[in-house]
Amino acid sequence: MLQGLGMSGTAESVYLQMLRDRDAGPDRIAEALGLDEARVRDALDELSRLMLVEESWAGDDGLRPVSPEVGLAALLAREQAEIARRNQEIEEGRVALARLVSELQNVRKGPDVELLETAEEARDRLATLIGRCTHELCTFVPTRATSSRALESSRTLSRTLLERGVRMRTVYLESIRNDQATWDHATWLRNNGAEVRLAATVPVRLQIIDQDHAMVPLNDTESGSGAVVMTSPGIVAALMALFTQAWRTATPLGADRRRDEDGLSVQEHELLRLWAKGATDEAAGRRLGVSLRTVRRLSSALMERLDASSRFQAGARALDCGWLQPADLS
Repeated sequence: MLQGLGMSGTAESVYLQMLRDRDAGPDRIAEALGLDEARVRDALDELSRLMLVEESWAGDDGLRPVSPEVGLAALLAREQAEIARRNQEIEEGRVALARLVSELQNVRKGPDVELLETAEEARDRLATLIGRCTHELCTFVPTRATSSRALESSRTLSRTLLERGVRMRTVYLESIRNDQATWDHATWLRNNGAEVRLAATVPVRLQIIDQDHAMVPLNDTESGSGAVVMTSPGIVAALMALFTQAWRTATPLGADRRRDEDGLSVQEHELLRLWAKGATDEAAGRRLGVSLRTVRRLSSALMERLDASSRFQAGARALDCGWLQPADLS
């Protein structure tokens, strides 16, 4: 009933029991509800954060419930203020996106940008750039599966680069574990001298050649897209910084699958972050490179652990209990 206001089911039960029995302590509440006393105390901490309980007037270090007329009205007002804040952020994001699109249209016309309209043009230009690479090739691969034709072509180019002593660094999605052909190719790269790491999500398909050329898709599709090649030092440096940040936090291929101190895998942590930012299951699946069925399986386990009834509530709970930090939402 009250979970739509960000309250867990356990906290709601404890709050209602306190309203029924205002003199009850944690032990009596636990007995009445058939709960462990530790869960009751956790619920009391949650109610305290929601300002639905306060110190007892009797001065006995106990807690008393704030009346629903006061406490729930204030909670509702805070939720409405939060919704208004998020709506404002969304609107600001729309304005920023419109400005960025406008600027990109101007950038495409500049001397430091080469526009490749078709996928064929993009593949040919990338092959030419890689053929001239002498120092380093950095790559993001934001898809789980790659076609056999693309893998064969990539392996031919990669073998040539590695034989020339070019440093190759590639960040794949963690979900390539579910596609044997892509996994085998990544393993081949590593075994032949390339550096390969895995991340829960990868921001964009990207190739940076010798830190002086960068190629990104013309639009946000997995295949069949043209590309933009940029040589502006400022833009290439910014994309290189993006790559470096992702590289530092990614897991080397072959390392044990990491879980953080809260027991979360990298995919689970990223799914929580996407929820907190308002992503749908479909959008989260695309970012993670996994099926909707896999997202729902992960979702069910996470929501059970967080005692949450909605994706947004789970994201909020993850922030509340420290599984996510404010910086994760930037």
